[in-house]
Amino acid sequence: MTPVILTVFVLALYLHAQQVESTARLDFLWKLQATEEKEEMEELQAYNRRLLHNILPKDVAAHFLARERRNDELYYQSCECVAVMFASISNFSEFYVELEANNEGVECLRLLNEIIADFDEVKHCLFVFLRNSDHSIKVQLGENEHLFLLTAQIISEEKYRQLEKIKTIGSTYMAASGLNDSTYDKEGRSHITALADYAMRLREQMKYINEHSFNNFQMKIGLNIGPVVAGVIGARKPQYDIWGNTVNVASRMDSTGVPDRIQVTTDLYQVLDSKGYVLECRGVVKVKGKGEMTTYFLNDGPPNS
Repeated sequence: MTPVILTVFVLALYLHAQQVESTARLDFLWKLQATEEKEEMEELQAYNRRLLHNILPKDVAAHFLARERRNDELYYQSCECVAVMFASISNFSEFYVELEANNEGVECLRLLNEIIADFDEVKHCLFVFLRNSDHSIKVQLGENEHLFLLTAQIISEEKYRQLEKIKTIGSTYMAASGLNDSTYDKEGRSHITALADYAMRLREQMKYINEHSFNNFQMKIGLNIGPVVAGVIGARKPQYDIWGNTVNVASRMDSTGVPDRIQVTTDLYQVLDSKGYVLECRGVVKVKGKGEMTTYFLNDGPPNS
């Protein structure tokens, strides 16, 4: 009986070992699958956060990520002193033509997209220019074509961290600064000077684009400062925007402006003049809904800046 018992014991031990090994393998596979699914979930969450940050400012996105939001819930924030900028390519409508040579106007829109994207972030753009009878068409092609490199580091640069792009309206670019506690400088007013510097940078960038694209785009820029209300509108496609008299006047500074000049209000003039910026008085301008306003042109930054 002893050999039989020994055989049964060995067999039982073998089966137990097999079961332990099988369980260990399954446990390993389950853990591996769980780890992979967790990593995929984290990657998806990071991707979703990046998408949300492209739609909303980071502090606003953090507000919505931290809690569940009802569709009818209104998010808004009153801001004490915000600098607002409107920059428009005033003659883009003259450039935009729907011809077979430019794919029924698509290439004109491609150029506008490249210009706006250039304002937005660090960008390495490759372009080639095709000519038709009266228009220069800008087309993005491969590296084996006749290309030049256009590199810009604008709103994504550290010195412009206080700025927030609000939106584009046609060929008009809207940005603001000082919209939250981390970017609002109540004492030094650095958020205001940062937007002024950015406006001058856009002006120079447009000159560079014209020089290399054989175009003659004219940019008008308007600036103003004052209180605004910032908020998010919409449930399915939320849009961050700012409202108030400050915004309306900034828009008027753009629309009543002069091509290739930066027009500012008296309130903004007083801040920039105290910081050493070079400005000149334009005089009295009739502004729709506001009557007559004395405005100024921003020409340059402080000496040795």
